Amino acid sequence: MHSKNVNMLEGSVVKGILGLTVPIMLMNVLQSMFNIIDSTVLKMFGNDGGTAIGAVGVCGVLITLITCLVIGVSAGANVAIAKHIGRKDPEAVERAVHTSIAFAAVGGVIVMVIGILGAELFLTWMNCPKELLPQAALYFRLYFAGVPIAAVYNFSAAILRASGDTRRPMMYSISGGVVKVVLTFAFTAFFKAGVVGVAMATIASWLLSATLALWKLTHTDTVVRLSFRKVRFHKMEMKQVLHVGIPAGLQQALYSIANVLIVTAVNASGPDASTGMSIANNYDNLMYQVSVAPSLAVMSYVSQNVGAGNIGRAQKSVRSGMLLTVCMGGTLGALSAIFSGPLASIMTDNPAVIMYAQQKMVLVSSTYFICGINEILGASLRGLGKPTVPTASTLIFMCLLRLPWVWFIYPLVPGNLTFLYLIWPIGWILSLATELCWYFPAIKKLRAQHATL
Repeated sequence: MHSKNVNMLEGSVVKGILGLTVPIMLMNVLQSMFNIIDSTVLKMFGNDGGTAIGAVGVCGVLITLITCLVIGVSAGANVAIAKHIGRKDPEAVERAVHTSIAFAAVGGVIVMVIGILGAELFLTWMNCPKELLPQAALYFRLYFAGVPIAAVYNFSAAILRASGDTRRPMMYSISGGVVKVVLTFAFTAFFKAGVVGVAMATIASWLLSATLALWKLTHTDTVVRLSFRKVRFHKMEMKQVLHVGIPAGLQQALYSIANVLIVTAVNASGPDASTGMSIANNYDNLMYQVSVAPSLAVMSYVSQNVGAGNIGRAQKSVRSGMLLTVCMGGTLGALSAIFSGPLASIMTDNPAVIMYAQQKMVLVSSTYFICGINEILGASLRGLGKPTVPTASTLIFMCLLRLPWVWFIYPLVPGNLTFLYLIWPIGWILSLATELCWYFPAIKKLRAQHATL
């Protein structure tokens, strides 16, 4: 193991989880901040009365759906590679690394084509306000043109994290984010490019991050070294990646599909409500990234230690991750709720939009730590070999439950968006309780299996 990587099989679990979590959290938080800067720059230099902000915001949930799908599937690579590292099987690690990069490239191209061809159709399904549709569709198509690059980067980062290296993915992501901010400012302030400038800046940032990550993988002296001439699909490793990756990707995608239901209901209240929710989503995404960062560390920890037969150590990593989530996510969520008004006013001067943004931030941001605990349990179940459980739980409580909520319960108090948003914490709590019912038996079973070896 490279000296700069966290050794997940030995040493302090708390220190190791913290060492993996902090870079992930900083990376995700800064990425969310960069997205907030996008909206702020559009507000400062846009000359379209805020249409560009609304257009980017309307695309946000669908874009998050694809982003989460890509990141979720990359979790399969993380788990498969981490388990092979724990079992000390370098040949299997090599096959899994090259299979993962091949899948990222091919899958990214497929998603790109779907997104470009279906842009207006998807946005229309979401009740996108007519005045926002032209710019939203343009931004959507440009964004999806860069999805293959984003996919390669996310899989490369997952490979590095599986080996215990979260610092470099953070550095690469931040480097890309800085480029994004600079180019967004240049394109918007000087060239008046609007949503086109924001999209092109985003693609440029992905390109830099992916290039840096691939360079590291091709020059590392660790077991996860990449050689482009060896990139191909290996049947067994592809099966292992997809066994975890497809349920994880579906789980993340279901989160976003469920959010689409809410956004569709909000869009029916008009462009002020749509823009207000898009502003709140920027800050809620910040809360989400802080709250779920420990889950990515826990997934790698559980996977490596289950591979090595260290079940007690895997279980301790889950407890440590939960503690971090409650401390960090709970604190920042409370601050976001308390200062929701001033935070929303950074991106708009419209009092109605600010009010709509506050309605979501006060309720959802303050409870995102519950989502973080739920994500840690889901990550641990994937590492324990139960990847379909968190997916099924998400399908039932994050997606299907929202159908009656949006269609039958919310209409009882029409226009009360705070009531509409209650479905978030309700779904998280029910999902968390369900996953606990599977987590403890899975731990008990693994302990019994290793006791007989």
